[in-house]
Amino acid sequence: MSGKLKMDEISALTGFSVSTVSRVLSGKSYTSDKARVAILKCARQLGVLDSLASGRLLINGIAVFAPQRTFTAHGDPFYLEVTRGIAQAVAPHDVYLSYCGLDEQRADIKTFMARANNKNINAIIIIGVDDSTIHKLAQSLDKPCVLINSQDKEGLLDAVSPDHWAIGNRGAQYLFEQGHRRILNVTSLRRETLYWRLEGIKDVYRQYQIPFDVQRDLLVTEGFSEQESEKAFAGWMQSTPRDAWPEVIFCAGTSMFVGVKRVLDGMGVQIPEEMSLMTTGVQELETDIISTVTSMVLPCRALGIEAVHLLQNRLNRPCAPVFNLLLKGIVSDRGTVANATRHAARMTMSR
Repeated sequence: MSGKLKMDEISALTGFSVSTVSRVLSGKSYTSDKARVAILKCARQLGVLDSLASGRLLINGIAVFAPQRTFTAHGDPFYLEVTRGIAQAVAPHDVYLSYCGLDEQRADIKTFMARANNKNINAIIIIGVDDSTIHKLAQSLDKPCVLINSQDKEGLLDAVSPDHWAIGNRGAQYLFEQGHRRILNVTSLRRETLYWRLEGIKDVYRQYQIPFDVQRDLLVTEGFSEQESEKAFAGWMQSTPRDAWPEVIFCAGTSMFVGVKRVLDGMGVQIPEEMSLMTTGVQELETDIISTVTSMVLPCRALGIEAVHLLQNRLNRPCAPVFNLLLKGIVSDRGTVANATRHAARMTMSR
């Protein structure tokens, strides 16, 4: 049956005009909620949504919730870049975006419900909010909802996140492949996702049958700031004998890298001749920094783009299983990790 006949059939079954059916199926926003719900339901029953082009976004308005720091000056650049990915994905379409700050663990329920129930909103994206109450409320609203980098332990909602375990694992694996065995991992364990990344790192130690010593191999700070990492790393270096210094330092973020490098520069340590340096970062945000240091590059903006695609998929297939999409990072070699020989690695292990 042709597209025109399908629209005629939907029009006859729902009682709405062909032009209204066309606007809804084209993703236009100037239609009533009643018409939209009825037309999409009928189109789904007739199999029309299955044949729509994947690039057509059948969503009028999206409410985006994220930690409040995402929307403040010098706040969370990672989450800000995720919101830019969302905006990029909906840019070709007539979609209204609403942004709202929420606490990560104890979100304001009234604020969430007021924004999510707005008549112009028919889809929800929640970034970095781990409050299970919010997740359950989102599921109850009968609107497609996707979590980004959030802990949904009950598996209620579609989600997309960086594969933190794989990111830590691949970064450590790369360093071991270069012959390094004494690695100081500088990180924050502020969120559970960072524990996953650390477990990915530890798994590489297990593969090589090398014990992971938290006193020797791990430096934990409260946050990710340059100042915190600089102070913590300077204290660690001063209290550690030179013959016990690491061969390479693996930082959990570029701000940590900046703090660590400032200490090494002040001590006159040559990189990578005397000590190698690696970090994790976001290519779109930290181009100047990432271009100067070997990095595990995180798929930050892609998180927002894929979340929008998951919303569309959920709208087209409301009874599909819950999806959990994990995006992996890649190694960007910028010459700050020396390629140690096997002999050097054995000598390091013997020390």
